[in-house]
Amino acid sequence: MCSVDIFLGLLAILFPPLPVWVKTGICSADSFINILLCMLGFLPGLIHAWYIIAKNPEPEYDYAAARDAEGAHIYVFVHENGQQSSRPQRVQAPKPQANMNYGTTNKAGSSAAPAPAPAPTPQAPHAHDAGEGSSEGPPPSYAQVVAGDHKVQTNE
Repeated sequence: MCSVDIFLGLLAILFPPLPVWVKTGICSADSFINILLCMLGFLPGLIHAWYIIAKNPEPEYDYAAARDAEGAHIYVFVHENGQQSSRPQRVQAPKPQANMNYGTTNKAGSSAAPAPAPAPTPQAPHAHDAGEGSSEGPPPSYAQVVAGDHKVQTNE
């Protein structure tokens, strides 16, 4: 038994159907049997959950470290019968792409100059833009907004 199975066995003490769902799925016959046994009593559901955990152990995984022809580290999954997988997975960092500045300015000594941003073209105001928020210039300050506010506030 691995540590996952031991954890599921302890979890079965709190709620027996949960480890059965992890091992066999929610809509399986074992799941429905375990729910019915839990309705009959806690102990039958617990014993059935422990049986399902013991019947379906987690497989042992074994990885062999090796190097490929270029000298990079690879990890090969070794099957239970001792044969290596035909598709080794190479672990390698991605290579950076050239001329990627992500909107920052160029560093000193860089040969590529960024293209200037196009100037915004002024547009004529339209009749439908005459609503609120379409005024030219910066928005008013708080003092300007509340200058005409003469509401009477009372502490009632």
